[in-house]
Amino acid sequence: PSSPRLTHSTQTMKRTVFRPTLDDIERLSYGKGAKRRGTGSKYVPHRLNADERTLYNFAKEHNYLCIQGTGYRRERKGKPLCNTFRQRCDALNQLCVVIERRRGGDVRVMIDFSTLRVRNDMMHRAAIMENVLNVKYPHLTVCDNCSGER
Repeated sequence: PSSPRLTHSTQTMKRTVFRPTLDDIERLSYGKGAKRRGTGSKYVPHRLNADERTLYNFAKEHNYLCIQGTGYRRERKGKPLCNTFRQRCDALNQLCVVIERRRGGDVRVMIDFSTLRVRNDMMHRAAIMENVLNVKYPHLTVCDNCSGER
């Protein structure tokens, strides 16, 4: 007698990408636990205070986050507003755009492509460079992987 064969096709073995749910992100932003494991971390702050909640609600409406400085909170450590907004962008499969207004009038725009979960983001980066930055703001400088001050 022949034994049954197991066949795997690429169609049946699609890998699903884990994304947080909007409900879990809202729960985290109020300091509650997520319903689904893997969303949030006790080591990464997500609970928003009243001022951050106002900015977060504006960001939800306009699909970008605008903050004073870096958003870092000394009293509780970390950047809960940025963390929460990035989680939301990840759930919605959209770019995470954060605008930091700094002292002296400097403005830093950060675009996080990792929320799209694509293997190669060069096509997206080139489109933004060509259609937005180079056309409207030719005097801007672009920094890939900027982690420190410039």
